[in-house]
Formats: sequence, structure tokens, C-alpha cells
Amino acid sequence: MDVPDRSTGKGALWTALRWVVLGAFACTAAVIALLVGRAVLSAFGSVFDPHGYGMFAGILFSVVLTPVAVALWALYRSLRRRGR
Repeated sequence: MDVPDRSTGKGALWTALRWVVLGAFACTAAVIALLVGRAVLSAFGSVFDPHGYGMFAGILFSVVLTPVAVALWALYRSLRRRGR
């Protein structure tokens, strides 16, 4: 009679967590890219932004989200090393 190995459930949980962290990193990186693009377009005058709030908001939010993205990437790398 085959008895399921108890460690496979734990491995699947770590794999799912690793994929969730990678997805969160990808979303954060995409938001940073959009915000930087918005700031660049606002700086060049391609976007109608009479007071320049889009440029400042893009820069400010990108600066805030960058450490979050770095932390998510470091967590993803540590989860990959744990899986080996």
C-alpha cells in the first residue's frame, strides 16, 4: 500500500509561496515602471499636467516602492535557495 509522503505538502506550500512572492515582485516592478514613465512624460511635457503633480507623485511613489521590490526579490531568492 502506498503511503503519501508528508513532505510533499510542505514543498508544495513553499513553491506556492515562492510563486506568490514572485508575482508580487512582478506587479511592484510594473507599477514602478509605469510611475517612472509617467514622471518622464510629465517632465517632457507630453502629458497635460499644469502643476507637475504627476511628476512628483511618480518620483515619490517610485522611491517608496523600490525598497519593497528589493525586499520581495531578496525574499524570492532566499525561498529559491531553500528549495534546493
